[in-house]
Amino acid sequence: METEDVCYTKEVALEKAIEMEAGSFETYKKAYFMARDKVARDLLKDLALDELRHRYTLEKAFFEETVQLHASGAEAPSMNLTMFLQEKPLDESATDQDVMVFAIHDEKRAVDFYGKMAEQCGDAPMGGMYATLRDDELKHLTRLEELYENHYMRDM
Repeated sequence: METEDVCYTKEVALEKAIEMEAGSFETYKKAYFMARDKVARDLLKDLALDELRHRYTLEKAFFEETVQLHASGAEAPSMNLTMFLQEKPLDESATDQDVMVFAIHDEKRAVDFYGKMAEQCGDAPMGGMYATLRDDELKHLTRLEELYENHYMRDM
């Protein structure tokens, strides 16, 4: 999803965030059904349900004065695995490792999107919403990277 250098109105900002959350849910759902590892499946399911909660909250916000997202606390540091893990499309031959790499890249795109939007909106009302979503997605990314490190980078 491309963004222009602009802070959107509340309605457009919500639509773009809902679109991002829906795409992330679909990615996690697809990855869940492709993964064979129970730990990976549990994490993917948890993250998919988190994206549904985000989407629900964002959709409710159309009818409320403010967007009621829970602050996620301090940012979780990313290991920046996307810098050296090559993403490839998922197909029937994808391994659990391929699924995790795909999910990591997808989550990184969400972090980047929300980060850019938070920066562009600054102190505008939607800026805080985007910053909270960025922090939540960064936590998701960190969880995916930790699982990847524990399962696939042990022998490196």
